[in-house]
Amino acid sequence: MVCNAYLIQQAWQKWTDSPVIVAFAETTTPVWNIPFPAVTICSEVKSRSTVFNFSEALLSNETDELINKQKGDVSLLCDDHVLCDGEEYTDESTIDFLMEVAPPFLDTIFLCKWNNTISENCSDIFTRIFTDEGICYSFNMLDKQDLFRDNVITYSESDNLRVQGWSQDEGYTPEAQLKTYPNRALYSGTAGGVFIVLKANRNDADYYCKGPVQGFKMLLHNPAEFPMISERYLRVPLGQEVIAVVQPSIMTTSKNLRSYSPQQRRCYFPSERYLTFFKIYNQPNCELECLTNYTLSQCGCVALHMPRKGDTKNCGPGKKQCMIKAAHNLRLSRIVSTDKYDITECDCLPACTSTVYNAESSQADYEFLSVVSVYGDNVTEYAEYEASRTSIFFKDVQFTTSRRNELYGIVDFLANCGGLLGLFCGVSILSFVELLYYATLRLWGNLRAFKKAKKKNEEV
Repeated sequence: MVCNAYLIQQAWQKWTDSPVIVAFAETTTPVWNIPFPAVTICSEVKSRSTVFNFSEALLSNETDELINKQKGDVSLLCDDHVLCDGEEYTDESTIDFLMEVAPPFLDTIFLCKWNNTISENCSDIFTRIFTDEGICYSFNMLDKQDLFRDNVITYSESDNLRVQGWSQDEGYTPEAQLKTYPNRALYSGTAGGVFIVLKANRNDADYYCKGPVQGFKMLLHNPAEFPMISERYLRVPLGQEVIAVVQPSIMTTSKNLRSYSPQQRRCYFPSERYLTFFKIYNQPNCELECLTNYTLSQCGCVALHMPRKGDTKNCGPGKKQCMIKAAHNLRLSRIVSTDKYDITECDCLPACTSTVYNAESSQADYEFLSVVSVYGDNVTEYAEYEASRTSIFFKDVQFTTSRRNELYGIVDFLANCGGLLGLFCGVSILSFVELLYYATLRLWGNLRAFKKAKKKNEEV
């Protein structure tokens, strides 16, 4: 009995601790069943020197109040070591100024092609958004009306490209058209991808703010994910062509795991986790919301790129160090359990259905002016510019999908317990029937026979 009880306890521990296994799905997934990755591109130029020379203003002993405010505003987008004295809180005027001094769209994206078709107006497929890298342009990202809740304030533009026939959990519906949103590739290779020519005016470069590397940062992400460019990105240097071959990592979850708790299966279904700022749950959105809440609790304000409610203040240059420290402490709290802020409050498990876009990159020299000269265009018109080119496309037509399945369910647990009981105690289901019989019918029969015998003895 002791050995039997010990082994059943081991079987119970296995059932509760590791009920889920991740394995390859039975079938592969074609590229047209998943959305094409959202592509967000940010210039390293945060303030055009021809409009506002940040380096000159920072290194001078300027006493003008407006210039000091402007250089403080730009410093919010610079590297962490670039600090300026300024107000602790700021308002929409900072956003307006940063948009004014940032490179305009036509000085950033020169040419674009999607699904082997050149776009006459690239602004039709790119949306201007405000991220942790300042003004960026995003292709195939969900409109803010589909991504954020109605009472949330963000500084991203709306392009009115609304979701059609797609959800993060279910994917594209059978009724979805070939041309839908978010866009999907119909085939692999360069003909089914996006092709972008980027340009930058060399006179606008400012090396104090972002350091010696000029060019662009590019992030490939889920269309339902708000991009955090500074956390992870691909570099697109000036004068280079960068090829990004995408190999998506797709994770799905069996429906029979809904009966398990999220902590057991290690993921959330959409209806199980509510986000205050976002309509769609995924791990990056949850982590951004967690960072926003923690920054607000530590600094009394949030960064310009963070979503906020109407009464929440935006942090100014006087709070930059506080924001940096808050982000650092939040990362440490994953390891140091004694941190004042409990990381379990974030509870940012992965979504049960998720797609991560991994990319293999390669690059080569891009002779922009030579191409312009060959086509007979006026080279002097582009003499001040340097250009880059990038192509993003899927590597294969079919991809292997991973799937969470039930490893050890209730049937397996009962079968294991039955085998152990039979092995050690000779117990079967009939043994339980016998116990029930002896505890009920047999006991009742014995009591009845005892009463009859007692009554008979009394009569005698």
